[in-house]
Amino acid sequence: MDAIIQTYRLTKTFKNEEVIKPLDFLVEKGEICALIGKNGAGKSTIFKMLAGQIMPTTGDIHLFGASGSDLVDAKKRMGFMVETPAFFPDFTARQNLEYFRIQRGVVEKKRIYEVLQIVGLANQQKKRFKDYSMGMKQRLGIALCLLSSPDCLVLDEPINGLDAEGIREMRRLLLKLNQEKQITILVSSHILTELQLLATRFVFIKDGEIVEDLDKKELDDKSRKQIQIKVDNTAKTAQVLEQAYADIQYQVLPDQVITIQNHIEEAGEINRLLIDNGVLVMEFRMEALNLESYFLGLVGDNE
Repeated sequence: MDAIIQTYRLTKTFKNEEVIKPLDFLVEKGEICALIGKNGAGKSTIFKMLAGQIMPTTGDIHLFGASGSDLVDAKKRMGFMVETPAFFPDFTARQNLEYFRIQRGVVEKKRIYEVLQIVGLANQQKKRFKDYSMGMKQRLGIALCLLSSPDCLVLDEPINGLDAEGIREMRRLLLKLNQEKQITILVSSHILTELQLLATRFVFIKDGEIVEDLDKKELDDKSRKQIQIKVDNTAKTAQVLEQAYADIQYQVLPDQVITIQNHIEEAGEINRLLIDNGVLVMEFRMEALNLESYFLGLVGDNE
Protein backbone atom coordinates (compact mmCIF):
# COMPACT_ATOMS: atom_id res chain seq x y z
CA MET A 1 0.00 0.00 0.00
CA ASP A 2 1.37 3.37 -1.05
CA ALA A 3 -0.37 6.01 1.11
CA ILE A 4 -0.17 9.58 -0.18
CA ILE A 5 -2.52 11.15 2.39
CA GLN A 6 -3.34 9.56 5.74
CA THR A 7 -5.10 11.03 8.75
CA TYR A 8 -5.22 9.54 12.24
CA ARG A 9 -8.10 10.52 14.56
CA LEU A 10 -8.08 13.99 13.01
CA THR A 11 -10.53 16.46 14.60
CA LYS A 12 -11.38 20.15 14.36
CA THR A 13 -13.43 22.11 16.87
CA PHE A 14 -14.69 25.66 16.34
CA LYS A 15 -16.23 27.42 19.36
CA ASN A 16 -17.03 24.17 21.18
CA GLU A 17 -18.58 22.63 18.06
CA GLU A 18 -16.78 19.54 16.76
CA VAL A 19 -16.89 20.19 13.01
CA ILE A 20 -14.67 17.21 12.13
CA LYS A 21 -15.14 14.15 14.31
CA PRO A 22 -12.19 11.71 14.76
CA LEU A 23 -11.28 11.02 11.14
CA ASP A 24 -9.22 8.07 9.88
CA PHE A 25 -8.83 8.61 6.17
CA LEU A 26 -6.50 7.31 3.48
CA VAL A 27 -5.76 8.23 -0.14
CA GLU A 28 -3.55 5.78 -2.03
CA LYS A 29 -1.18 6.48 -4.90
CA GLY A 30 -2.90 6.69 -8.31
CA GLU A 31 -6.44 7.16 -6.98
CA ILE A 32 -8.92 9.84 -7.93
CA CYS A 33 -10.70 9.98 -4.59
CA ALA A 34 -13.89 12.03 -4.40
CA LEU A 35 -14.98 13.52 -1.07
CA ILE A 36 -18.73 14.04 -1.34
CA GLY A 37 -21.11 15.86 0.96
CA LYS A 38 -23.47 18.80 1.13
CA ASN A 39 -22.19 22.28 1.89
CA GLY A 40 -21.21 22.46 5.55
CA ALA A 41 -20.43 18.72 5.84
CA GLY A 42 -16.76 19.46 6.60
CA LYS A 43 -15.10 18.94 3.20
CA SER A 44 -13.38 22.34 3.06
CA THR A 45 -12.27 22.07 6.70
CA ILE A 46 -10.52 18.76 5.95
CA PHE A 47 -8.85 20.26 2.88
CA LYS A 48 -7.69 23.34 4.79
CA MET A 49 -6.14 21.12 7.48
CA LEU A 50 -4.33 19.11 4.79
CA ALA A 51 -3.07 22.35 3.21
CA GLY A 52 -1.93 23.72 6.58
CA GLN A 53 -4.28 26.71 6.37
CA ILE A 54 -5.88 25.74 9.68
CA MET A 55 -4.48 23.55 12.43
CA PRO A 56 -6.24 20.37 13.60
CA THR A 57 -7.56 20.35 17.16
CA THR A 58 -6.26 16.80 17.68
CA GLY A 59 -4.90 13.97 15.55
CA ASP A 60 -2.19 13.60 12.91
CA ILE A 61 -1.74 14.12 9.20
CA HIS A 62 0.78 12.09 7.19
CA LEU A 63 1.70 13.08 3.61
CA PHE A 64 3.86 10.61 1.64
CA GLY A 65 4.58 8.94 4.99
CA ALA A 66 5.95 12.15 6.55
CA SER A 67 4.44 13.86 9.60
CA GLY A 68 5.19 16.63 12.09
CA SER A 69 8.01 18.97 11.05
CA ASP A 70 8.69 16.85 7.94
CA LEU A 71 5.32 17.90 6.49
CA VAL A 72 6.87 21.14 5.17
CA ASP A 73 8.95 19.22 2.63
CA ALA A 74 6.16 16.72 1.89
CA LYS A 75 3.80 19.60 1.02
CA LYS A 76 6.17 20.62 -1.79
CA ARG A 77 4.99 17.48 -3.57
CA MET A 78 1.34 18.55 -3.22
CA GLY A 79 -0.74 21.04 -5.22
CA PHE A 80 -3.66 22.62 -3.33
CA MET A 81 -6.66 24.52 -4.71
CA VAL A 82 -8.72 24.96 -1.59
CA GLU A 83 -10.01 28.46 -2.21
CA THR A 84 -10.10 30.43 -5.46
CA PRO A 85 -6.50 31.61 -5.93
CA ALA A 86 -5.99 35.38 -5.62
CA PHE A 87 -4.88 36.16 -9.17
CA PHE A 88 -4.21 39.75 -10.29
CA PRO A 89 -7.18 40.81 -12.46
CA ASP A 90 -5.13 43.01 -14.83
CA PHE A 91 -2.34 40.43 -15.29
CA THR A 92 -2.35 37.87 -18.08
CA ALA A 93 -2.12 34.15 -17.27
CA ARG A 94 1.62 34.22 -17.96
CA GLN A 95 2.19 37.30 -15.73
CA ASN A 96 0.17 35.79 -12.90
CA LEU A 97 2.08 32.50 -13.06
CA GLU A 98 5.43 34.33 -13.31
CA TYR A 99 4.60 36.14 -10.05
CA PHE A 100 3.79 32.84 -8.28
CA ARG A 101 6.81 31.08 -9.86
CA ILE A 102 9.17 33.60 -8.27
CA GLN A 103 7.23 33.58 -4.98
CA ARG A 104 7.38 29.79 -4.75
CA GLY A 105 10.98 29.43 -5.87
CA VAL A 106 10.25 27.40 -9.00
CA VAL A 107 13.52 27.67 -10.92
CA GLU A 108 12.56 26.79 -14.48
CA LYS A 109 10.86 29.61 -16.35
CA LYS A 110 9.68 27.23 -19.11
CA ARG A 111 7.46 25.52 -16.52
CA ILE A 112 4.93 28.35 -17.01
CA TYR A 113 4.47 27.48 -20.69
CA GLU A 114 4.32 23.76 -19.85
CA VAL A 115 1.49 24.14 -17.32
CA LEU A 116 -0.46 26.51 -19.58
CA GLN A 117 -0.12 23.88 -22.32
CA ILE A 118 -1.34 21.10 -19.97
CA VAL A 119 -4.49 23.00 -18.91
CA GLY A 120 -5.26 24.22 -22.44
CA LEU A 121 -4.59 27.92 -21.87
CA ALA A 122 -1.43 28.32 -23.98
CA ASN A 123 -3.40 30.20 -26.66
CA GLN A 124 -5.07 32.46 -24.08
CA GLN A 125 -1.95 33.48 -22.17
CA LYS A 126 -2.09 37.15 -23.28
CA LYS A 127 -5.70 37.60 -22.21
CA ARG A 128 -6.13 39.40 -18.89
CA PHE A 129 -7.44 37.35 -15.99
CA LYS A 130 -10.48 39.58 -15.48
CA ASP A 131 -11.61 38.73 -19.03
CA TYR A 132 -11.47 34.97 -18.39
CA SER A 133 -14.58 32.81 -18.22
CA MET A 134 -15.23 30.87 -14.98
CA GLY A 135 -13.90 27.69 -16.61
CA MET A 136 -10.68 29.42 -17.69
CA LYS A 137 -10.19 30.83 -14.19
CA GLN A 138 -10.55 27.35 -12.70
CA ARG A 139 -8.08 25.93 -15.23
CA LEU A 140 -5.57 28.66 -14.39
CA GLY A 141 -6.04 27.63 -10.75
CA ILE A 142 -5.06 24.07 -11.73
CA ALA A 143 -2.06 25.45 -13.70
CA LEU A 144 -0.92 27.20 -10.52
CA CYS A 145 -1.24 23.90 -8.62
CA LEU A 146 0.94 22.21 -11.25
CA LEU A 147 3.75 24.80 -11.21
CA SER A 148 5.89 22.85 -8.76
CA SER A 149 5.28 19.49 -10.55
CA PRO A 150 3.28 17.89 -7.70
CA ASP A 151 2.59 14.17 -7.25
CA CYS A 152 -0.82 14.84 -5.68
CA LEU A 153 -3.55 17.45 -6.21
CA VAL A 154 -6.11 18.44 -3.56
CA LEU A 155 -8.98 20.31 -5.22
CA ASP A 156 -11.95 21.76 -3.35
CA GLU A 157 -15.02 22.11 -5.61
CA PRO A 158 -13.11 22.69 -8.88
CA ILE A 159 -16.33 22.36 -10.92
CA ASN A 160 -18.37 24.76 -8.78
CA GLY A 161 -19.98 27.49 -10.89
CA LEU A 162 -18.98 25.92 -14.22
CA ASP A 163 -21.37 25.39 -17.10
CA ALA A 164 -21.79 21.94 -18.72
CA GLU A 165 -18.92 22.50 -21.18
CA GLY A 166 -16.62 23.82 -18.42
CA ILE A 167 -17.41 20.75 -16.29
CA ARG A 168 -16.60 18.43 -19.22
CA GLU A 169 -13.28 20.22 -19.84
CA MET A 170 -12.33 20.00 -16.16
CA ARG A 171 -13.16 16.28 -16.10
CA ARG A 172 -11.02 15.63 -19.21
CA LEU A 173 -8.14 17.62 -17.70
CA LEU A 174 -8.20 15.78 -14.35
CA LEU A 175 -8.40 12.37 -16.03
CA LYS A 176 -5.44 13.32 -18.25
CA LEU A 177 -3.36 14.44 -15.24
CA ASN A 178 -4.15 11.20 -13.44
CA GLN A 179 -3.64 8.83 -16.36
CA GLU A 180 -0.77 10.50 -18.25
CA LYS A 181 1.12 12.24 -15.44
CA GLN A 182 0.28 9.65 -12.73
CA ILE A 183 -0.93 12.41 -10.38
CA THR A 184 -3.04 11.25 -7.42
CA ILE A 185 -6.12 13.46 -6.96
CA LEU A 186 -8.34 14.18 -3.96
CA VAL A 187 -11.33 16.19 -5.16
CA SER A 188 -14.50 17.40 -3.46
CA SER A 189 -17.90 18.23 -4.89
CA HIS A 190 -21.57 17.84 -4.16
CA ILE A 191 -22.31 17.01 -7.84
CA LEU A 192 -22.31 13.22 -7.62
CA THR A 193 -23.31 12.52 -11.21
CA GLU A 194 -20.19 14.30 -12.46
CA LEU A 195 -17.84 12.67 -9.96
CA GLN A 196 -19.18 9.25 -11.03
CA LEU A 197 -17.56 9.84 -14.42
CA LEU A 198 -14.25 10.87 -12.86
CA ALA A 199 -13.39 9.20 -9.59
CA THR A 200 -12.15 5.71 -8.74
CA ARG A 201 -13.25 5.97 -5.10
CA PHE A 202 -16.10 7.77 -3.35
CA VAL A 203 -16.04 8.89 0.29
CA PHE A 204 -19.30 10.35 1.62
CA ILE A 205 -19.15 12.75 4.55
CA LYS A 206 -21.95 14.02 6.78
CA ASP A 207 -21.57 16.28 9.83
CA GLY A 208 -17.79 15.77 9.85
CA GLU A 209 -17.95 11.97 9.71
CA ILE A 210 -17.42 9.45 6.92
CA VAL A 211 -20.73 7.65 6.39
CA GLU A 212 -19.83 5.57 3.31
CA ASP A 213 -16.61 4.67 1.48
CA LEU A 214 -17.03 2.89 -1.87
CA ASP A 215 -14.87 1.99 -4.83
CA LYS A 216 -16.09 2.44 -8.41
CA LYS A 217 -17.53 -1.08 -8.71
CA GLU A 218 -19.46 -0.82 -5.43
CA LEU A 219 -20.88 2.53 -6.50
CA ASP A 220 -21.88 1.16 -9.91
CA ASP A 221 -23.59 -1.79 -8.20
CA LYS A 222 -25.69 0.66 -6.20
CA SER A 223 -26.72 2.47 -9.37
CA ARG A 224 -27.86 -0.59 -11.30
CA LYS A 225 -31.25 -0.74 -12.92
CA GLN A 226 -34.17 -2.41 -11.19
CA ILE A 227 -37.59 -3.72 -12.24
CA GLN A 228 -40.63 -2.00 -10.75
CA ILE A 229 -43.99 -3.82 -10.86
CA LYS A 230 -47.43 -2.70 -9.67
CA VAL A 231 -49.60 -5.74 -8.97
CA ASP A 232 -52.96 -6.65 -7.43
CA ASN A 233 -51.43 -8.98 -4.82
CA THR A 234 -47.89 -8.42 -3.52
CA ALA A 235 -47.90 -11.51 -1.24
CA LYS A 236 -48.78 -13.83 -4.14
CA THR A 237 -46.25 -12.07 -6.41
CA ALA A 238 -43.49 -12.57 -3.82
CA GLN A 239 -44.37 -16.25 -3.50
CA VAL A 240 -44.27 -16.80 -7.29
CA LEU A 241 -40.91 -15.00 -7.58
CA GLU A 242 -39.35 -16.98 -4.70
CA GLN A 243 -40.48 -20.29 -6.19
CA ALA A 244 -39.06 -19.44 -9.63
CA TYR A 245 -35.80 -17.79 -8.51
CA ALA A 246 -34.11 -19.03 -5.33
CA ASP A 247 -31.78 -15.99 -5.19
CA ILE A 248 -34.38 -13.32 -6.06
CA GLN A 249 -33.72 -9.91 -4.47
CA TYR A 250 -36.86 -7.85 -4.12
CA GLN A 251 -38.55 -5.23 -1.96
CA VAL A 252 -42.25 -4.80 -1.24
CA LEU A 253 -43.18 -1.09 -1.28
CA PRO A 254 -46.44 0.70 -0.48
CA ASP A 255 -49.24 0.96 -3.08
CA GLN A 256 -48.93 -2.65 -4.29
CA VAL A 257 -45.47 -2.06 -5.76
CA ILE A 258 -42.59 -4.57 -5.82
CA THR A 259 -39.06 -3.75 -6.98
CA ILE A 260 -36.66 -6.48 -8.17
CA GLN A 261 -32.92 -5.83 -7.98
CA ASN A 262 -31.50 -8.86 -9.83
CA HIS A 263 -32.44 -11.00 -12.87
CA ILE A 264 -32.90 -7.70 -14.73
CA GLU A 265 -32.01 -9.31 -18.06
CA GLU A 266 -34.95 -11.73 -17.59
CA ALA A 267 -37.56 -8.98 -17.27
CA GLY A 268 -39.71 -10.40 -20.09
CA GLU A 269 -39.76 -13.89 -18.55
CA ILE A 270 -40.65 -12.45 -15.12
CA ASN A 271 -43.58 -10.55 -16.59
CA ARG A 272 -44.82 -13.71 -18.38
CA LEU A 273 -44.32 -15.81 -15.22
CA LEU A 274 -46.52 -13.50 -13.11
CA ILE A 275 -49.31 -13.38 -15.72
CA ASP A 276 -49.22 -17.19 -16.14
CA ASN A 277 -49.63 -17.54 -12.37
CA GLY A 278 -52.71 -15.33 -12.25
CA VAL A 279 -51.07 -12.13 -10.97
CA LEU A 280 -52.68 -8.99 -12.39
CA VAL A 281 -49.73 -6.81 -13.52
CA MET A 282 -50.93 -3.20 -13.75
CA GLU A 283 -47.53 -1.68 -14.41
CA PHE A 284 -44.16 -3.19 -15.35
CA ARG A 285 -41.14 -1.00 -16.00
CA MET A 286 -37.38 -0.75 -15.74
CA GLU A 287 -35.91 2.12 -13.81
CA ALA A 288 -32.41 3.25 -12.94
CA LEU A 289 -31.91 3.74 -9.24
CA ASN A 290 -31.60 7.46 -8.62
CA LEU A 291 -28.15 7.44 -7.09
CA GLU A 292 -28.15 11.19 -6.54
CA SER A 293 -31.31 10.95 -4.42
CA TYR A 294 -29.97 7.93 -2.53
CA PHE A 295 -26.78 9.66 -1.50
CA LEU A 296 -28.37 13.01 -0.81
CA GLY A 297 -30.55 11.00 1.57
CA LEU A 298 -27.36 9.51 3.00
CA VAL A 299 -25.47 12.79 3.45
CA GLY A 300 -28.53 15.04 3.93
CA ASP A 301 -29.62 17.77 1.54
CA ASN A 302 -30.54 21.18 2.84
CA GLU A 303 -29.59 23.03 -0.31
